[in-house]
Amino acid sequence: MISYIPVKASVRLPGKHVMELCGKPMIEIIISKLIQLGDVIVKSRIDLPMPYEKDDSASIMHLVSDLSRKNQPFMLVAGDMPFFTIEDAKYLVSKFTGKTTVPVHEDGKMEPLFAIYSGRIEPGKSIHSMISGTGFDAVDAGGFSEFAFFNVNSESEYARAVEICKQLTG
Repeated sequence: MISYIPVKASVRLPGKHVMELCGKPMIEIIISKLIQLGDVIVKSRIDLPMPYEKDDSASIMHLVSDLSRKNQPFMLVAGDMPFFTIEDAKYLVSKFTGKTTVPVHEDGKMEPLFAIYSGRIEPGKSIHSMISGTGFDAVDAGGFSEFAFFNVNSESEYARAVEICKQLTG
Protein backbone atom coordinates (compact mmCIF):
# COMPACT_ATOMS: atom_id res chain seq x y z
CA MET A 1 0.00 0.00 0.00
CA ILE A 2 1.24 3.48 -0.79
CA SER A 3 1.53 5.82 2.19
CA TYR A 4 1.56 9.60 2.16
CA ILE A 5 2.95 11.78 4.91
CA PRO A 6 1.62 15.36 4.79
CA VAL A 7 4.00 18.04 6.08
CA LYS A 8 3.26 21.72 6.50
CA ALA A 9 4.85 24.60 8.35
CA SER A 10 4.14 24.55 12.07
CA VAL A 11 3.33 27.83 13.77
CA ARG A 12 3.63 26.45 17.31
CA LEU A 13 6.77 24.35 16.74
CA PRO A 14 8.65 25.42 13.60
CA GLY A 15 10.86 22.73 12.10
CA LYS A 16 9.23 19.96 14.15
CA HIS A 17 9.34 17.39 11.35
CA VAL A 18 13.14 17.40 11.28
CA MET A 19 13.66 17.78 15.04
CA GLU A 20 15.60 14.88 16.52
CA LEU A 21 13.60 12.40 18.49
CA CYS A 22 14.85 9.00 19.65
CA GLY A 23 18.11 9.70 17.80
CA LYS A 24 16.54 10.50 14.39
CA PRO A 25 14.60 13.29 12.73
CA MET A 26 10.92 12.74 13.46
CA ILE A 27 9.96 12.41 9.79
CA GLU A 28 12.58 9.68 9.30
CA ILE A 29 11.07 7.67 12.16
CA ILE A 30 7.71 7.74 10.41
CA ILE A 31 9.16 6.90 6.99
CA SER A 32 11.18 3.97 8.39
CA LYS A 33 7.98 2.36 9.68
CA LEU A 34 5.76 2.98 6.67
CA ILE A 35 8.37 1.80 4.15
CA GLN A 36 7.75 -1.69 5.54
CA LEU A 37 4.25 -1.54 4.01
CA GLY A 38 5.25 -0.24 0.59
CA ASP A 39 6.02 3.05 -1.12
CA VAL A 40 6.12 6.21 0.98
CA ILE A 41 5.76 9.72 -0.38
CA VAL A 42 6.25 12.83 1.71
CA LYS A 43 3.92 15.61 0.48
CA SER A 44 5.34 18.84 1.82
CA ARG A 45 4.49 22.53 1.75
CA ILE A 46 7.95 23.35 3.14
CA ASP A 47 11.50 22.56 2.06
CA LEU A 48 12.87 19.42 3.65
CA PRO A 49 16.39 17.96 3.63
CA MET A 50 15.10 14.76 1.97
CA PRO A 51 13.14 13.75 -1.11
CA TYR A 52 9.55 14.97 -1.14
CA GLU A 53 6.80 15.98 -3.50
CA LYS A 54 5.61 19.58 -3.34
CA ASP A 55 2.15 19.91 -1.83
CA ASP A 56 0.26 22.75 -3.49
CA SER A 57 -3.09 21.87 -1.97
CA ALA A 58 -5.02 24.49 -0.05
CA SER A 59 -5.67 22.27 2.99
CA ILE A 60 -5.52 18.70 4.27
CA MET A 61 -9.04 18.27 2.90
CA HIS A 62 -7.92 19.22 -0.59
CA LEU A 63 -4.82 17.03 -0.32
CA VAL A 64 -6.93 13.99 0.58
CA SER A 65 -9.35 14.78 -2.24
CA ASP A 66 -6.50 15.23 -4.75
CA LEU A 67 -4.81 12.00 -3.66
CA SER A 68 -8.10 10.10 -3.87
CA ARG A 69 -8.20 10.90 -7.59
CA LYS A 70 -4.76 9.34 -8.19
CA ASN A 71 -4.15 6.42 -5.89
CA GLN A 72 -6.66 4.09 -4.42
CA PRO A 73 -6.39 3.05 -1.71
CA PHE A 74 -3.75 5.00 0.18
CA MET A 75 -2.69 5.41 3.77
CA LEU A 76 -2.25 8.88 5.24
CA VAL A 77 -0.05 9.32 8.33
CA ALA A 78 0.70 12.69 9.94
CA GLY A 79 4.29 13.89 9.77
CA ASP A 80 4.23 14.63 13.50
CA MET A 81 2.96 11.26 14.76
CA PRO A 82 6.17 9.32 15.51
CA PHE A 83 5.04 6.71 18.02
CA PHE A 84 2.69 4.47 16.07
CA THR A 85 4.22 1.03 15.61
CA ILE A 86 4.49 -1.00 12.45
CA GLU A 87 2.03 -3.34 14.15
CA ASP A 88 -0.42 -0.43 14.42
CA ALA A 89 -0.06 0.24 10.70
CA LYS A 90 -0.44 -3.44 9.83
CA TYR A 91 -3.50 -3.67 12.08
CA LEU A 92 -5.13 -0.77 10.25
CA VAL A 93 -4.32 -2.38 6.90
CA SER A 94 -5.79 -5.69 8.13
CA LYS A 95 -9.08 -3.91 8.88
CA PHE A 96 -9.29 -2.41 5.38
CA THR A 97 -12.17 -3.92 3.39
CA GLY A 98 -12.19 -1.51 0.47
CA LYS A 99 -13.85 1.43 2.22
CA THR A 100 -12.14 4.38 3.89
CA THR A 101 -10.91 3.01 7.22
CA VAL A 102 -10.39 5.26 10.23
CA PRO A 103 -9.59 4.65 13.90
CA VAL A 104 -12.37 6.04 16.09
CA HIS A 105 -12.26 6.54 19.87
CA GLU A 106 -15.10 5.63 22.24
CA ASP A 107 -16.13 9.30 22.35
CA GLY A 108 -16.48 9.36 18.54
CA LYS A 109 -13.25 11.28 17.90
CA MET A 110 -11.67 10.18 14.62
CA GLU A 111 -7.99 9.84 13.77
CA PRO A 112 -8.11 11.08 10.14
CA LEU A 113 -4.32 11.48 9.97
CA PHE A 114 -3.76 7.77 10.58
CA ALA A 115 -6.25 6.34 8.12
CA ILE A 116 -6.69 4.53 4.84
CA TYR A 117 -8.66 6.39 2.20
CA SER A 118 -10.48 4.71 -0.66
CA GLY A 119 -12.66 5.93 -3.47
CA ARG A 120 -13.06 9.44 -4.72
CA ILE A 121 -13.44 11.86 -1.83
CA GLU A 122 -14.67 15.39 -2.39
CA PRO A 123 -13.45 18.31 -0.26
CA GLY A 124 -15.78 19.25 2.56
CA LYS A 125 -16.13 21.63 5.48
CA SER A 126 -13.81 19.41 7.52
CA ILE A 127 -11.85 16.20 7.14
CA HIS A 128 -14.35 14.60 9.53
CA SER A 129 -17.33 15.55 7.36
CA MET A 130 -15.49 14.24 4.30
CA ILE A 131 -14.88 10.89 6.00
CA SER A 132 -18.44 10.69 7.30
CA GLY A 133 -19.70 11.08 3.74
CA THR A 134 -17.80 8.02 2.53
CA GLY A 135 -19.64 5.30 4.45
CA PHE A 136 -16.34 4.56 6.17
CA ASP A 137 -15.31 1.63 8.33
CA ALA A 138 -14.56 2.63 11.93
CA VAL A 139 -11.78 0.76 13.69
CA ASP A 140 -11.72 0.82 17.50
CA ALA A 141 -8.88 3.21 18.41
CA GLY A 142 -8.45 1.22 21.63
CA GLY A 143 -6.85 -1.56 19.58
CA PHE A 144 -3.73 0.50 18.84
CA SER A 145 -0.60 1.00 20.91
CA GLU A 146 -0.60 3.46 23.80
CA PHE A 147 1.11 6.36 22.00
CA ALA A 148 0.00 5.60 18.42
CA PHE A 149 -1.93 8.85 18.01
CA PHE A 150 0.40 11.16 19.95
CA ASN A 151 1.12 14.31 17.91
CA VAL A 152 4.02 16.68 18.48
CA ASN A 153 2.68 20.21 18.01
CA SER A 154 4.27 22.31 20.75
CA GLU A 155 7.39 22.61 22.92
CA SER A 156 5.63 20.84 25.80
CA GLU A 157 4.53 17.99 23.52
CA TYR A 158 8.07 17.73 22.16
CA ALA A 159 9.38 17.49 25.74
CA ARG A 160 6.79 14.77 26.43
CA ALA A 161 7.87 13.00 23.22
CA VAL A 162 11.48 12.96 24.44
CA GLU A 163 10.25 11.33 27.66
CA ILE A 164 8.21 8.79 25.70
CA CYS A 165 11.36 7.92 23.71
CA LYS A 166 13.20 7.23 26.95
CA GLN A 167 10.29 5.15 28.21
CA LEU A 168 10.07 3.10 25.02
CA THR A 169 13.81 2.51 24.68
CA GLY A 170 14.67 2.23 28.39
